Amino acid sequence: MSIEKYVFVHSPERKLQGIALKSGRYTGVIYEYDKVTFGEPEEETQDKKAILGFQFNVLDPYGFKKEDFEGQDFGVVIGDILVDIIDKYGTGEQFESDD
Repeated sequence: MSIEKYVFVHSPERKLQGIALKSGRYTGVIYEYDKVTFGEPEEETQDKKAILGFQFNVLDPYGFKKEDFEGQDFGVVIGDILVDIIDKYGTGEQFESDD
């Protein structure tokens, strides 16, 4: 899994930080996670993994159209970033991407 580079950005109008993508297809886009949920897998397997769900808001589309964010591709990119953020926060690493 290759994680796109990202940085946290702050907007005075919003209480939450946004995330700006610094590499990949969606470079320049700024978004925020709205609702993040964890669930149990539906099937019983030996290698149980939690199911991660999330909603997001695009704060600055950086010239992209709304339809560009509706497909699975953008969701995979920001889903991988969310997992990276959770991994780093949970292990006590600095809360920003590797630049």
